[in-house]
Amino acid sequence: MNDSALISLWRKHGVSLGAGLSLVDSGHPLEFYLGRTEEGRPRVVIRTKEKPAALSLSNVVRAERYVDESGKWNIDLTVQDKKFDEVFLRLVDDVHTRSATAPNERVAIDRVGVVIDEWRRLLKPRASGVLSMEELRGLVGELWLINQEFNKTRTAFASIEGWLGPLGLPQDFWYLEEGYYEVKSIGPAIDHLKISSEFQLDASDLKLLVLLLGSTDDQSQGAINLPILVDRVLASLSEEGASPDNFNERLAWLGVNLVEHFYHETWFVVSRFMTYQVTDGFPAIRASSLESGIDRVRYRIDLAAIEDFKSSSSEVA
Repeated sequence: MNDSALISLWRKHGVSLGAGLSLVDSGHPLEFYLGRTEEGRPRVVIRTKEKPAALSLSNVVRAERYVDESGKWNIDLTVQDKKFDEVFLRLVDDVHTRSATAPNERVAIDRVGVVIDEWRRLLKPRASGVLSMEELRGLVGELWLINQEFNKTRTAFASIEGWLGPLGLPQDFWYLEEGYYEVKSIGPAIDHLKISSEFQLDASDLKLLVLLLGSTDDQSQGAINLPILVDRVLASLSEEGASPDNFNERLAWLGVNLVEHFYHETWFVVSRFMTYQVTDGFPAIRASSLESGIDRVRYRIDLAAIEDFKSSSSEVA
């Protein structure tokens, strides 16, 4: 998913916009303003003639509704924590895009309410419990990458800040200097990848990382489990003197409760690590090229079909 005009504006001019607001789309059925608070927090205001419904999102995003001096209603959204800027940006872009095609202001206001409610439910922490084996394999693979790869070129704290998959973004990681990473962890006998949406492989500067992650026992060389990887991340953060809150929040969003015996008794070993470049010719179903009305797409990609896009492959000792 290439950056939209709104996201591009934010990335290029977010700092220069400063405190205050600027109209970002004069053709939209609603007045969409982008800016920052006096404290530098990203802020979006949607102005309407008709009264919108009261909105609630989460304790991360303050949502206010009020009438300004001109008599117009305002929906005022402000992110409260800088580490959620990227997620907030995607939320705002979704609100903007899905209300843009409304035939009038009233319909556009209703669509804003629907989108906000969907995000509210998405951002609600998952109830603690036991992940499925497929979910656990995926989480173990992502934490392995944080410990073994991403921490090599940045601090552990920065590595965790870029881990956005648990917060609801289509891709698992994003770093300003490198772009997006989507991670797939599969068993050694699996010859395909499961793609969960039309957005997952639709991003600029995207690399697909594939880990062969086999089941094993605790006596095997290189054996890892979830508690071990969590401890390694926490140790790295502690060495830096960094707070573990970002990391613990992400585990909470995923519904992970480490007291479960399943996590301590289930072991994996990483045998191979492969990188693919997701360029325009990469075989994928992309939201940006789908006909209007088609969504929630799930599909599979055979590994053999993307061999030409592989940029590296290495055995893991």
